[in-house]
Amino acid sequence: MQYNINEVRKISNNSYEYFVEKVGFGKPIIFLPAGGFSGIEGLNIAEHLKGDFETHLVDLPGLGKSNGLEGNITSLKLANWMKDYLDRMKIEKVNLIGHSLGGAVSLAFAVHYPQRVEKLILLDQGHKPFPRVPTSEFGLFAYAFPILNIGVKLFGERFLSKLAPFFTQEDEQESNESSFENEVKNFCERVNVKENQYVRIALKHQADFSLKGLNLMFGYYNLNLPQLLKKVDVPTYLYYGTFENLDEKEYRKTIHFIHKLKNHNLPIKYHSVQGGHYVHWNEDFSLSDLEEVMKNAY
Repeated sequence: MQYNINEVRKISNNSYEYFVEKVGFGKPIIFLPAGGFSGIEGLNIAEHLKGDFETHLVDLPGLGKSNGLEGNITSLKLANWMKDYLDRMKIEKVNLIGHSLGGAVSLAFAVHYPQRVEKLILLDQGHKPFPRVPTSEFGLFAYAFPILNIGVKLFGERFLSKLAPFFTQEDEQESNESSFENEVKNFCERVNVKENQYVRIALKHQADFSLKGLNLMFGYYNLNLPQLLKKVDVPTYLYYGTFENLDEKEYRKTIHFIHKLKNHNLPIKYHSVQGGHYVHWNEDFSLSDLEEVMKNAY
């Protein structure tokens, strides 16, 4: 599939370097992807909105072609990374759409710089804490995560450099063992989405591994996302996967945390999607409804 982009470029200053692809014309939207994907993960959204919005598909720091962040990752550091990009682009106020890890960065920015946000769209992010043992992301290796996290906090990049070969070897093994077609099929089966051109493009342009990307992942691991979401003070739309008939444990967990959130008087509108984590690729997700959300007042 060929897709139309207005611009592909790296934007640099003394602090950060960003890789961005722009789609459409109009009011600005920033799309931030899940860990492991480049900004092009949001292409289906960007192309649907291209008549009225210019969507900036931005690679996350250290995951993709944007350079990484140094030192301990905090919500403020993530927010400042986003703020710097908006300042460079001379964007005073913006709509933010973020999925998974990208949603965490978007949420951090909205909490620390609410005056710069028109609307915040969270794609399956913020309502549940990131699991202490993230098996769905890292398999059996996840059982070592709590201990490894202590090592990262104590020794920083020196410790991360020792971990890097484990992640690199896993990626190389997957690449050697299966063709791209099998990779697409296996991914769609695992996350319960139907194969389409946008999934294929996203998988074709997955984020390159880097030491700074691993640093970002551990920073994400340490964020208290529900606590951060309770601080939000901007119009927010949360699209969350229910996991109904997919994963009973995750389904019950989702119901529990959504119920808890709704007990707070937060500026959030909730949209359940019958499916799993990749809500924007799910058949139950309506791009037309999202367009109405973007065009209309809260």
